[in-house]
Amino acid sequence: MTVLITLSILMAPFAVAMALGWMAHRSAELRINSDQFRVSAPMRGRLSAEGSDAPRMQRELDAIRTRFERQRAWPRSGALGERR
Repeated sequence: MTVLITLSILMAPFAVAMALGWMAHRSAELRINSDQFRVSAPMRGRLSAEGSDAPRMQRELDAIRTRFERQRAWPRSGALGERR
């Protein structure tokens, strides 16, 4: 009896998946497509090619490049040497 209960518990998820698959083929309401699973980030929204950060990153890289064309050293802190 316990073997029968154990097998039914183990087979239940597969039976549910088969039933959902069968119902999805019968009606168009349960169809799964890739548009339902778009990648998104918190506080950012959907991540897609048209709204990507590539133009912003390109502008920042251009700004860094032009800064190093004028002055080729990293900025140093104002306090040089040891102070007490």
